[in-house]
Amino acid sequence: MNSLVLALSVYALAIVISMLVAVLIKGIVVSLSLTQKRPAPLPPAPAVVHTAAQDDIAVIAAAVYTILGAHRIVHIENGERGHSWTAAARASHHSSHNIEHHSKH
Repeated sequence: MNSLVLALSVYALAIVISMLVAVLIKGIVVSLSLTQKRPAPLPPAPAVVHTAAQDDIAVIAAAVYTILGAHRIVHIENGERGHSWTAAARASHHSSHNIEHHSKH
């Protein structure tokens, strides 16, 4: 019975410490967000006729902006360009699994 009480008290202490750490981290995050200055809003982009590939680029740019902030994407390449390199790498990989069978004549 005594060990059960000790185990439950250690468990309760761990819960209390975890909650205190969570509140401390939340306080640090809130205080840091209040001290940072807000970036100036970007001017609206001009209307341009675009294709489906440009929609993909816009989605990627929006994701980069959301995660990293204001960054410039330098290069996005067509996915179909590297098929020969991929095929050569796959062939090399598959050929590495070939085992030579020698006859016992």
